[in-house]
Amino acid sequence: MRNVLFTLLLLPLLSLGQRTTISGVVTDGSDVLPGVNILEKGTTNGVTTDFNGNFQISVASGAVLNFSYIGFRNQEVNTTDKTVLSIAMEEDAKALDEVVVQGFTGVVGRARKRTESIQSIPESVTALNSEGIEKNGINNVTNFAKLVPNLKLNSSQAAGINFLTIRGIPQIRNADAPVAFVIDGVTIPDPSLLNQELFDLALIEVVKGPQGALYGKNAIGGAINIYSKEPVNTNKNNLTLGYGNANALLTQFVSSGAIKKDKVFYRLSTQFKNFDGLLTNEYNNEKVDFSREFNVRGQIIARIADNFKASATLQFIDVSGGAAYYSVNPTGNIFVDGAPGGALSPNPEDGNNVINHDEPGKSDINNAFGSLSLEYTPGKVKMQSITSYNYVDRSLSGDLDFIPFDDFTQGETAETKTFNQELRFNNIATEGKINWSAGGFYQDIEKPFFQDGLNRDFDLNQLFYGIAADVINTTKTYALFGFIDYKLTDKLTASAGFRYDNDTFEQEDHLSGDTFERSNNIIQPKASISYQATENVLVYTNYGRGYRTGGFNPAVTDRFNRDYEDELTDNFELGFKSSMWNNRFILNGSAFYTDFSNQQQYIFDLDTFYPGNYNYDKSRIIGFEFDAKLRLSKFLDLLANYGFVDSEITEGGTTGGVDGTATDLNAFNGKKTPFVPQNNFNIGLESSFALTEKINFDGSINLNSTGKTYWDENNSDAFTTNAYQLLDARASISFDNLKFTIWGNNILDKQYYTEYVPGSLFGGFDDFGWRGRPATYGASVSINF
Repeated sequence: MRNVLFTLLLLPLLSLGQRTTISGVVTDGSDVLPGVNILEKGTTNGVTTDFNGNFQISVASGAVLNFSYIGFRNQEVNTTDKTVLSIAMEEDAKALDEVVVQGFTGVVGRARKRTESIQSIPESVTALNSEGIEKNGINNVTNFAKLVPNLKLNSSQAAGINFLTIRGIPQIRNADAPVAFVIDGVTIPDPSLLNQELFDLALIEVVKGPQGALYGKNAIGGAINIYSKEPVNTNKNNLTLGYGNANALLTQFVSSGAIKKDKVFYRLSTQFKNFDGLLTNEYNNEKVDFSREFNVRGQIIARIADNFKASATLQFIDVSGGAAYYSVNPTGNIFVDGAPGGALSPNPEDGNNVINHDEPGKSDINNAFGSLSLEYTPGKVKMQSITSYNYVDRSLSGDLDFIPFDDFTQGETAETKTFNQELRFNNIATEGKINWSAGGFYQDIEKPFFQDGLNRDFDLNQLFYGIAADVINTTKTYALFGFIDYKLTDKLTASAGFRYDNDTFEQEDHLSGDTFERSNNIIQPKASISYQATENVLVYTNYGRGYRTGGFNPAVTDRFNRDYEDELTDNFELGFKSSMWNNRFILNGSAFYTDFSNQQQYIFDLDTFYPGNYNYDKSRIIGFEFDAKLRLSKFLDLLANYGFVDSEITEGGTTGGVDGTATDLNAFNGKKTPFVPQNNFNIGLESSFALTEKINFDGSINLNSTGKTYWDENNSDAFTTNAYQLLDARASISFDNLKFTIWGNNILDKQYYTEYVPGSLFGGFDDFGWRGRPATYGASVSINF
């Protein structure tokens, strides 16, 4: 270990040299151009512009750079006495009029913390740049997940309570997500922000498989990267106004420009959304799924010197919405001694999905976020410091029995205070065979959590009857990481990386007065080999270890112990990436196997009114996925993907510890893991063409399917939702600086559940279902000025 750390510290010094680092931005004269190829003339040294049009390349003194992009004229630029470039590409009229259909230009991402085409990354990656985000109306991770095989994100109970499942690994209530969630290079550890409103974006991507070597703890199933559009050097403003059913209001304003030309730039992005709701509480005839959100984000980039850049971001989010509007007994099943008396599976179209409770539900989220990034490039190496602070305050209140019985209510408050500091070093692209990155990371998280699970609301004095949890959890993390790519031959590349995490967990329990503490020392290795079989075919295999933290429960019960274990996975993957027919057909695929230890599960124990988590000793996951794009004509693209996963409990083990007793979980051996859709697919059409010389049309339609899902460990047919499909569509017409858009989500008004809670799972008197959103539709107008 000592030699490894010494090597990581020495790499930046060894990489300093006499070459010149050239950076800059490439545009089409108005908007940035991602994916532009930049090559040092006479060499094989090249890079690609990122999703914000930025590039950085180390070249020989006085080198000539060649810029090329489909549909634009090639440009050559002499870099003598230049270190910063601003390139405006010109459209190639001949290419635009060409009858031959051009292929896909490709999308660049940051899956491995550097800018690369996703077709060259030996990982399963799905990414959309700003054009794809706008075409598909992506405004949260839930919508993006519809386009990604083996990825699903649902929300239920209240704003900020999310359930993400990736490659057979589910997220459980009050626990960390199975992915690293990264915004503008900053890890956001609070899962309540997973489904925040997204706007003014340059890139959204997901990379699947354990990514702990690059992203740290909890990236057990992958990572989601989101990057905002950066400030630009020219003054630009955009105003968007929208309206839809249920009084859905949208106001969005974005302004960007130069505070000091070529030196200091700003970007201000604001959004307000209102939705009155579509689901009705039969008890008081009021809508329960309402939501209101205000979001403001400010960014400043300052080029202090040619090789030194500072970036600062501030963001505030204020969300309020409905809560706790579960349907009770949604299938009509009646429980006798804890067993279902009926055989119906949960199907909301059976008509038993009525929301009928006496206590109005409400939830709130407030978030404040700030970050400072410093980048220094003294030569062939870039040094970066990222400092951030993130504060989240979340609360909910509402009914607990979910019926018009004047009795039980629930309440919950949670905070998260996170400080991150990361130092990162990486080399600038050269003709050499090695690309590397290394660094260190520190994180301090404090999470006060209070849960009131049993109030008697018929008492005028609101008699307090019980608290489910009142704790403060703190986590401190110190980490070192490194990653390296080495070209063994022109076609064969080996990659290896690791991350060493030292985590210390502490819980202060205000109910018992006890304090609990434990620590982990975890190494997460990663290795891959990729082979460029032909110019257009890449095959790869990789291995990675994943790690998601455990924690402490509020008590010991028959169903769970005082603490629950960390999860560990060993994942093996074999995949390929290919393009054919002059890049008109792209087909990527992969198969994977995951050995899963200590998989976590959640339960709310009605015998004690304590919530808690426990572990299955062993699980295993087998799956595969395909992602395809086909350019049918100059104006029409076909997009399709499919994912399949078989996630199974193999050794349940035992849990619980009251009076030395233990609950035997081996009865679940061979059962499918709850909350995991067994498959999903998406098929869509996209079209873009000019109606006239000045008027352009863009349109898309997508059919998304979520597969069969078991909601309990017994895999009972009565607690299984069958596959369902949702149809979304979007179309826009733009001319000059105006754009008009119409859109619809779930336009066939399919009824479905995003969460189903069998009463037998926790000793409840009945089942509870959380209904998905009905059909929504609307229109918007956008103006640039």
